[in-house]
Amino acid sequence: MKTSLKRSAKWILLACVSCATLQAKPLLNLKDLESKPKGIVRDFYIWEFIGDKDTSLTDSIKAFKLAFIESPKLKAALHAKGYHEEIPKNLKCAKLTLAELIKQDSECIVFGLKLAEVPNMDAATLAIIEKKLSQNGMADSASTSGGVPSKDSSTTTPAGTLPAQAPNLLKKIRILRAPNIAQAMFASDAQIFAEIFNALPYKQKLAIFAQHINSKSLQKLANENKHAFNRVLQSIILDNSFASFKKALAHANITRSDSATFFLLGINEIMLGGAKSRALEYFERSRNTAIDPFYKDRAIFWQYLVSGSRAFLHDLQLSTFVDVFSIYANQQLKTTPNYKIVSGFDALVVKKPPLDISDPFAWQIARDGIGAIKDPKLYEEATTKFYTPATIPHLAHFSNRITKYSTNYYIMPYVDLVQWRDDDQKAMALAIAKQESHFIPALVSRSYALGMMQIMPFNVQPFAKKLGLSDVGLEDMFKPEMAYRFGNLFLDELNAEFKHPLFVAYAYNGGPGFWRRTLQKGKLFVKNRKYEPWLSMELIANEEPRFYGMKVIANYIVYQELLGHKVDLESLLKQTLRY
Repeated sequence: MKTSLKRSAKWILLACVSCATLQAKPLLNLKDLESKPKGIVRDFYIWEFIGDKDTSLTDSIKAFKLAFIESPKLKAALHAKGYHEEIPKNLKCAKLTLAELIKQDSECIVFGLKLAEVPNMDAATLAIIEKKLSQNGMADSASTSGGVPSKDSSTTTPAGTLPAQAPNLLKKIRILRAPNIAQAMFASDAQIFAEIFNALPYKQKLAIFAQHINSKSLQKLANENKHAFNRVLQSIILDNSFASFKKALAHANITRSDSATFFLLGINEIMLGGAKSRALEYFERSRNTAIDPFYKDRAIFWQYLVSGSRAFLHDLQLSTFVDVFSIYANQQLKTTPNYKIVSGFDALVVKKPPLDISDPFAWQIARDGIGAIKDPKLYEEATTKFYTPATIPHLAHFSNRITKYSTNYYIMPYVDLVQWRDDDQKAMALAIAKQESHFIPALVSRSYALGMMQIMPFNVQPFAKKLGLSDVGLEDMFKPEMAYRFGNLFLDELNAEFKHPLFVAYAYNGGPGFWRRTLQKGKLFVKNRKYEPWLSMELIANEEPRFYGMKVIANYIVYQELLGHKVDLESLLKQTLRY
């Protein structure tokens, strides 16, 4: 009975894909766009509509006005069509030279002043700027700059008033004119410090913080626990430079921060060869402040690595969340995992699915409609219609909320639509698709990455050519079979260059160029360095690929096991060590 159901389900899915291939959905016209719900999906179709050679400039402008988010991609498409709006005042001021800027009003100076120029600014120029930004300069702000007012009223200051940002800018100017800029920055507050730091070019930052840094001053700012300052600390710890700053951090005692910053403070102690007790304190603080189970497990794992105490492995073994850390603990302890993995659903009914799985609008409407149901019973009842072979990913999405994310869904939808080279290829594709889209076929990201494998639009035609396919449109990425084929092509290319599934994951997320440059520096995945390869996995400066790689490897291990192959995580990761 189960076999016949599976074959029937496969036939239905193949039929759906074949029909969609023969009858490609036409480009939405302006009337269609106006009728569709607002959101990222419609923005993607607006972008596609504007980019079509037959769309007039007039219709392009009308479509652009429907956008949910006026993204750079949408603006670029409109500009390519021939539309050039007047430059908003903030952008116009930002392009002015310093000599031109000081002739403008105070608002324009707030928009356009580059803090990097302040330390070397001559006294006369400085006096003009300070006068216009001070209360005594209110009359000057009434003068016109000749610029075009911004459409955003929040960025336009009425004549005769001083911009709200002026006092802060004055503070920053005075800090940057101090005899010792670093000392003045540390004497300010955490928010001002972060704003100045983020506005300065890299070389200038290195020069300012090359000197000895007072750890007490640094500790005071860090304990303000401001998000912007925490991000500065994280970026510095992950940078190969800023040695004095890192040493000062090692001598500070930071007790108020977030989980991510506490964690990297622990990593900083390790990199500087500090006392293990200090690193363990920070990992404990990271563990106690973590909200996401992934970050909690990560902190516990590093408590184990640094201390060598298997008690922490037993703590990890209790985790109900699947990640590289809980997998490692269970493999080392040879225990049955405490986490629950579900790879399929019982009671599926072979019938027409409740929505067109290749229609992103249909998914948006279903997701938002069911997601708005507050009553748990009514919510669960509304999801019952998704018990079909074609809508397993959608069912898993809704089931996550029903189980309050206590169940780890490792489904394998649509795999019968593709001829797989081997189980390794299948496991990797599933690992990526789970991380990219949770297998929702018609998913559109904010960057307009498309479908289960989140293929970027600019890759569709080159990939189609390599696959020998013609008449392939962007919407074809919403078809499961096409998504797997295109994703597998990209994964095979990445695997040919980078060899290891972890490196392939980094490249899939951050781009092959990013990962190629990272490896060429020779700073990561170093043989005979303590805590490798785990330390290198934490030192990748780009946050998104850093965590993406860890999560994909966990997915890969689980899918390999579901396909009948036991993969030892420790042995697999040791294969990444290169030098």
